[in-house]
Amino acid sequence: MRRDVRRNAPLFIALAWLAWALLTAQPAQAEIPIVEPGDYADTIIDNAPGTPDMPHISDPWFMWFVMGTLNRPDDVDVVTFEYEAGELFRAKLYIPAHEDLRHFAPIIALMGPGLPPGEAPFPLPAGMGIVTATSASQVPYFDIFTQMTFWPRAEIELTMPQTGRYYMLVYGEPAGRALYALDIGIMETYAPWVIVNYPIYWWQVREFLQWGHVPAAMLPLLLSFGLTWITRRRNLPHTHRSIWLLGVFGVLWLGAGLGAWFYSGGSLAITALTLALALFGLLIAGAHVFTPLRERLTLREFARQALGDERFVTLHEADGLTVEIKYSDDGPRDAPPVVLMHGFGAYSFTWRHVRPALLEAGFRVITADQPGYGASSRLRGPVYDTRRQAERVLAVLDALNVPQAHFVGHSFGGRMAMQIAISAPQRMLSLTALAPEAFATERPGISRWLRIPLLGYVVAFYFTLPALVTPFLKATSKRTDWITPEVRAGYNAPLVVKGSVWGQVWQGRSPKDGAEPVPHNLARVRARALLVWGGADPVFPVSDGRRLLDILPAARLHVIEGAGHLAHEEAPDEVARVIVAFLRDQAD
Repeated sequence: MRRDVRRNAPLFIALAWLAWALLTAQPAQAEIPIVEPGDYADTIIDNAPGTPDMPHISDPWFMWFVMGTLNRPDDVDVVTFEYEAGELFRAKLYIPAHEDLRHFAPIIALMGPGLPPGEAPFPLPAGMGIVTATSASQVPYFDIFTQMTFWPRAEIELTMPQTGRYYMLVYGEPAGRALYALDIGIMETYAPWVIVNYPIYWWQVREFLQWGHVPAAMLPLLLSFGLTWITRRRNLPHTHRSIWLLGVFGVLWLGAGLGAWFYSGGSLAITALTLALALFGLLIAGAHVFTPLRERLTLREFARQALGDERFVTLHEADGLTVEIKYSDDGPRDAPPVVLMHGFGAYSFTWRHVRPALLEAGFRVITADQPGYGASSRLRGPVYDTRRQAERVLAVLDALNVPQAHFVGHSFGGRMAMQIAISAPQRMLSLTALAPEAFATERPGISRWLRIPLLGYVVAFYFTLPALVTPFLKATSKRTDWITPEVRAGYNAPLVVKGSVWGQVWQGRSPKDGAEPVPHNLARVRARALLVWGGADPVFPVSDGRRLLDILPAARLHVIEGAGHLAHEEAPDEVARVIVAFLRDQAD
C-alpha cells in the first residue's frame, strides 16, 4: 500500500493542485468568450441600465473576448461594465478573415458619463456622451491563441473621465454573416481556471467565428469511426487495421494542412507550423491508438501460441509485487546446470544455437526470460535494476531446487551474471560473459526521454516498433547474413505481449544497479570466468574485455575476429564450442 502511494504521489499532487485551482480561481478573465452582446438599445433609452438581462462585464480592466453578430441594419449590440476615473480603457474590434466579410466594417462606440457628445444610433440618455470609431482595414492579423486570422477594424483607447457605468456598442450595416469579435480590457491574465479551460474557449471561438468549423472537425472523427467499424465488420487482421488507422491519421494531417492554408490566407509559415504541430499530435496519439493493435496477447497466450511452452515460475516479492518468469529446463537432472541469461531487447530465443550444443554436451540447460522481455511479466514500477533482476534468476533456481549453476550471460545478462558473482558467490560454479555491460554506471541516453511524463511512453512505443528490430540487429552486428526473415520474426514476436511498451518505460526509469553496483565491485568476482568478445563490437569494445582481465583474477578472454556485439548469433558454432570447452574444463 505504501509503495502504491509513493508511486502515485505525482498524480495525487497534480489532482490536489487541480482541485485547489478550481476552488480558488477567479471566473474567466483573459481572452474568454462568455459574453454574447444583445440588442438593448431600448433599455438604454429608457435609462434603466440595471436590468439583469443586459450582459455585464466584471473586472473590465482584464481582457475579455466578446463575440457577436449584427443581423439587421438597426441592430445595436451592447455590453456594460463599471470603470474608475483615470483608468485606461481599450477596445479593439476584429472581423474573421472570411471573404464575404471583407467589406463588413461595423462601428464601435463607448458611451457613458463624462464623454463628449456625438452621434449615436439612438438618442443619448441624459448625462451620457459617446466616442465612436470604425475602419475598413484589410491588413490581416493572425491570433496565436485562437489560431485564426482576423482583419482588425476599429479601436478605442482613452482614459476614463469619470467613475460610473459605461456601455460598449457595436452597430452598422451587416455583410455576410456579420460576425465580429471585440477585445475589451487592458491586462491579460492566465489564472488557473483560464489555463484549465483554454481548450473549451478555443473551441467556442472557432465554432462561433468559423462557419463550417464543426462539420470540418467532425469529418475526420466520423471517418475514423467509419474505418474502425469497417475493419471490425470485415474481421480484418491487425496489420490491415493498422493500415486503415494510418490512412485516418494521414487524412487528419492533410486536413490540418489544408485548413491552415485556407484559413491563413495561403500563409506558408502558418501552414508549416500547423503541419508540424499536427504531426507531433498525431505521433503522440498514434502511440496510444496503435498499442492495443500491437499488444494483443497475455503472457500465457504468447507462451502457448508462439513458444508452445507454458512453464512459468510465479514469484511473490517482499514489496507485494507478483512476477511471472517464463523459463525452460531441459537435459539430465543430475547433470551440471547451466543458466543462460539474455541481454537487452532479447529473450531466450537468442540462445537457440548455444542451447542445443550444451544439451548435446550433456549439460542441464535452464533459460529464464527477464521481466520486461520474452514471455515474462511486464512490470510497472522502477523495479528493473541489475540486482533485482539477478535475484529473480536465483529465485527461479530456488523453485527448481538448483543450489549452484554455471552462469552464461550476454550484454546486460553478463552484467547480471557478474552481479550474482558479487552478491551470491556461493551460487556460482563458473562465469561466462559474452560482451558484458561491465563498466556502465548509468542507463543509456534514451532513458532520459523515457522519464518524461507522457512523452516517455511515446518514445518507448516508437523505439520498440517491429520495423526497427532489423536495423537494431544490423547496427550491433558486423556479420549480418544471419538476419533472416525467421530471425526477424523471432526477435519481433514478444512485442505482441500486453504491457511491453510500459515495460520499456519503467526500465528507463529504474536505477541502474541497486545495492552493490557492478562496476564498483568487480574486484570481488573470484569465480573462474570466460570472456567472449567480438573483435569489432560496436557497443562494448573489446578493450573492455582486456580491461576486465586486469580486474578478474581467474578470467580468460576469447576474441572472435570480425564479429560484433552479437557474437553468439554471428559465429554461433565457434561461440558454442568455446563455451562447451570452458564448462568441461570446470568439471575436470
